[in-house]
Amino acid sequence: MARSLSAALLALAALGALAALVKLQPLWRGFDTVPVPMERPDQPETAGDRLDAVLLRHLPRLGALRAFDHVFAGGSRALRLAKPLWVDVCEVRQGDFYKFAQWRPFRPDLSIAAPGQPADWRHFSNTREHAISGRLDGPANGVAWYDAYAYCEAAGGRLPSADEWIAAASGKEGRLYPWGDAFDGAAWPYLDARLNAARPCADAPSANTPGGIADMGNNVSEWATAADGAALAMGGNAYEAPRELYALAVLHRRAPAEHRSPYLGFRCVYDAAPSPSPWRAPLAAAMLPPGEYPVGIPPDARLPSLVRQLPADRLASIARMFERGGRRTRDVLHVATREVTRREYAAFLRDPFVLAGFHADPNQPADHTHLPPDWRRQMRQPDLPVVRVDWWSAHAFASWAGGRLPTAQEWERVASGHGERLYPWGDDYAGAAPNTAERRGGGPRAATPADGDATPEGVLALGGNVSEWTRSVSTASGAIAMIVKGGNFLLPGADTARMDYGSHVPPHYRSRTIGFRVVFDRRR
Repeated sequence: MARSLSAALLALAALGALAALVKLQPLWRGFDTVPVPMERPDQPETAGDRLDAVLLRHLPRLGALRAFDHVFAGGSRALRLAKPLWVDVCEVRQGDFYKFAQWRPFRPDLSIAAPGQPADWRHFSNTREHAISGRLDGPANGVAWYDAYAYCEAAGGRLPSADEWIAAASGKEGRLYPWGDAFDGAAWPYLDARLNAARPCADAPSANTPGGIADMGNNVSEWATAADGAALAMGGNAYEAPRELYALAVLHRRAPAEHRSPYLGFRCVYDAAPSPSPWRAPLAAAMLPPGEYPVGIPPDARLPSLVRQLPADRLASIARMFERGGRRTRDVLHVATREVTRREYAAFLRDPFVLAGFHADPNQPADHTHLPPDWRRQMRQPDLPVVRVDWWSAHAFASWAGGRLPTAQEWERVASGHGERLYPWGDDYAGAAPNTAERRGGGPRAATPADGDATPEGVLALGGNVSEWTRSVSTASGAIAMIVKGGNFLLPGADTARMDYGSHVPPHYRSRTIGFRVVFDRRR
C-alpha cells in the first residue's frame, strides 16, 4: 500500500515538473481567430465624439428621462437657409411682454391666434406669482406657447422652427453649445435657480454665440415650433440639471402648448429686417446668413442611436463599452471565430493534465467533472458547439488551450465594434438570420458566414446559436454568478441578439443553450 502511494505521488510530481517546464497548448494552432482592436485607432476628434462624451457622462439621466428620444431618432440632417434670417439678440423681456398683453385687447381686429388656441384664451404671464416678478428686464416667463406665438406674430415676426433655433445656436460649424464646444457654467452664478432665470440679457457675455445672440443655453428655455406644428422647449435654463446636458444646442423637449413655467420663455425670428413693435419694445436682431447649418445629430455620433433603442436597465452596458475608449491604439484581442466545438472539447477531456487538475480554477468544487451529462449524444454531431458545460469547465478549457474566457466588456466591444452597431452585423435586426427562436431549429448548429450573424472582422454567432460564458462576475442577485452573453436558439433574437443582452448564471449551471468561445491576448 505504501509502495502504491509513493508511486502515485512520484507520478504526480513528475506531471507537475513537466507542466512547469512545458506549457502545453495543444489547440492553439487549430483555432481560427481574428484580431479585434480593444480601442478605436487614433483619429481626430469629431463633433460626434464630443457629443458622445457629454451624453456618456449623463447616461443614467438619459435612461430615466427618455425626453430626448425623438431628437436622437431624427438622426443627422442640415437646414439650408436660402435667404437671411433675423433672430432676436435677447429673449423677449418680461416688461415687453406686459406691454403686449396690455396692447392686445385694444386690437381685436388683428387675427393672430395660434393654431389650436382655445377661443377664450387670454394672453398673460403668471410671473407675478414668482419671486422674480420685479425683474422686468429679465426674460419673459410663465407664458404659454399660444402667448409666445401671438407676441411674435404681432411684432412682425414668428416663433422659430426647431431647426432655425438650432441653426442660430450652433452655427454653420455645428457647435455643441451656443458659445462653443466646451461647457461654460458662468451663466449660473447663483444657488437660487430663480435668480439665474431673471438675469438681464447678455449678463453673461461668455454665453453669447459668436454672432452675438445672447442666452440661448441659459436663463430660460425658449418656445419653438416643430415641423408638425407641435410646441417645443429649446435650450437650457436656470433650473434643469445637469446643465451640461440640457444646454446642448441640439436637444429639445416636447411640451403642451398651454404649459407655463418660470423657466420657459421665448424669442422671435423675422424673415426680413424687423421694425419696432406696435407697443414700441426695444428691438435688436442678429442676422443669420444664408447657407447650410447642421441641425441634427452628428453623423458619426454613436451613443444617440444606442440610447434610443435600449431599455433603461441596459444602458450600463454602453458605459462599459466606452469607459476606456481612449485615443491610443492598444494590443488587439485575438477572438475565436466560432464557439468551441464538441470535437475540440473531446481533446480537452482526453488530456492527462486536465485529469490531474492543472487547468482548474482554484475555487473549482472538489467533486467537479468536466464531462457533460449527455456527452455521448453530443458526440454524434462533433462539429456543433459544445453545451451543458458549466463555467468551471469553460474556464479550464480556455486555460488548457492557452487562452482565456473574454470579459463581458470585451465581448460587448467585439459584438458592437465599440458601440458602432446594435447587433454584431449592424443596427437592423433584419440584416441577418441568426440561429434564434425565430428559426425554429431546435438546437445549436455549425456557424457559417451565410447566416449573416458575423461581425465585420469575421467573428461568427455572437447574436444567436448558443449563449456564451464570460469571465466577468456579478453579484446583482445577491449571490455570486457569472455573466453570460449573447442570444441562443431558444430566445427571441430581436431582443437577445443585441450586444447589450446578458444574463447572470451560477457557475455550476449546465444548460443546452450555453457554450463558450476562447480569446487570446497575443498570437504566437
